[in-house]
Amino acid sequence: MQQLWTDIDDYINSHLIPTNPKLQHALDNTDTQGFSNHLAVAPNQGMFLQMLIQMNQCKRVLELGTFAAYSTIWLAKALPKDGYLLTVEGRDTHVIIAQENIDFANMPTNIELKKGRGADVMNQLIAENSEPFDLIFIDADKQSYPEYLELSLQLAHSGTILVLDNVIRAGDILDENNKKPSIEGIRGTFSALKNHPKLLSCTALQTVGSKGHDGFAIAIVK
Repeated sequence: MQQLWTDIDDYINSHLIPTNPKLQHALDNTDTQGFSNHLAVAPNQGMFLQMLIQMNQCKRVLELGTFAAYSTIWLAKALPKDGYLLTVEGRDTHVIIAQENIDFANMPTNIELKKGRGADVMNQLIAENSEPFDLIFIDADKQSYPEYLELSLQLAHSGTILVLDNVIRAGDILDENNKKPSIEGIRGTFSALKNHPKLLSCTALQTVGSKGHDGFAIAIVK
């Protein structure tokens, strides 16, 4: 099935996702430096994120988990020139390649890459009374998702879109014997999302494709 899913993604991308040299460079540079592109979103998923920004006319975006900045560039592509994107990455090696890819992309919107644990950066923003974000994309360490969710709500306004990636994990969330911190973190996130008083609506969708079987949760702040 994996080959079929990959072939279908390739078909979708060849028809609907325009070639972009800045995005392609990010992928090529990631490969050249020995990192796995499997950690990045798929092109059609990147387009989905871009469309969420376009549909909601977002100007301020927060991303947790930069990796090599492939998703960062997708997000930035949809922002206006006076927009702002803050992306947070905890690993030194990822920060280096991400900054290289961001510099090469030379996007007209303001992209700021901060090194640090997502929760630490978010708490700092809260302490500084940061202007709220219009969209928050969470694609970082899964065990911290429940914490990131609650902190995100303090950095949001009514109508802010929250997108949490990798919340299905090929069905591992259903395996009661799987006690990995990442899986427990995702389960805790589902429990937190259920009937959350600060959310207007929320759902999760399974995805299959070149990245395997996974999915994302999406919520709108009340």
